[in-house]
Amino acid sequence: MTRYTFLSILAVSAAALSSCGRSGVQKVQINAAGSTTLGPVVTMLAEAYRKVDPTVSLTVSLGGSGQGINELKEGRIQIANSSRKMKPEEAEEIKKKLGKEAKEFEVAIDALAVYVHPENPMTEISVDQLKGMYSAEGTVTTWEGVAPGGLTGEIRLLGRESNSGTFEYFGETVNGKFADGPKKGKMKDFRAGIAEMNSSQAVVDTLASTKNAVAYDGMAFKTDKVKWLAISKKAGEPAVLPSVADAQTGKYPLSRKLYMYTVGEPTPELKKFIDWVKSPEGQKVVADAHCVPLP
Repeated sequence: MTRYTFLSILAVSAAALSSCGRSGVQKVQINAAGSTTLGPVVTMLAEAYRKVDPTVSLTVSLGGSGQGINELKEGRIQIANSSRKMKPEEAEEIKKKLGKEAKEFEVAIDALAVYVHPENPMTEISVDQLKGMYSAEGTVTTWEGVAPGGLTGEIRLLGRESNSGTFEYFGETVNGKFADGPKKGKMKDFRAGIAEMNSSQAVVDTLASTKNAVAYDGMAFKTDKVKWLAISKKAGEPAVLPSVADAQTGKYPLSRKLYMYTVGEPTPELKKFIDWVKSPEGQKVVADAHCVPLP
């Protein structure tokens, strides 16, 4: 995987960072990295925030939630964007290496959608059925095993790379966790042979040209070239499509919170930005980016 895919080049040059603008006001640079689910949202937030505070310039880069948290631990960025909660061992590494505790900020909600090709006649699926397809414990390998009378043949499974918070959330929620033994509390394994995509856009692009595929990713990446399946917790129960209201209440089975992390209490500039992100004005930008604002 390439080190990063840059979504926006908002940074000023290194020379400008150490100098003052025309008005004599010192420029402030903030670097954020991590989740590809949050990437487009934070890019729009960064662009909107320039109008709020022109003295602050933000760069947003990708690499997955785990990569963002690692960059934070190494002191290379000020904000780690993550589509999952930071793991206890990651928080401990940050405290041990940098002498400060990581601070967590909920900034949005996401409905993790299940996507299929528009020509797939299916309209809904259960979490149990997804487990049968994606989990190493599952036995479902053909479309006949999921929805007789629809597509036929082998199911092509698309997913995210293991460094992605989306990968971990889906695995823990759908595959489940080990109840005991040396892996107690850890995510159960995915089935071998799943095509791992290194970005959310790659998931949707591949699915759009693969009729027999199924995939999971954030609801913000919906296009007219793919479609959502309604989700139920168990087969036979009412299925729910991704929506803002149902993601906020938790009625949608695959809803999750999205986070920003800093090392220690954020600096005044960082705090001002994060407070603005959580404000009604910032949350409107979150909604405009087709993500779910905080309730």
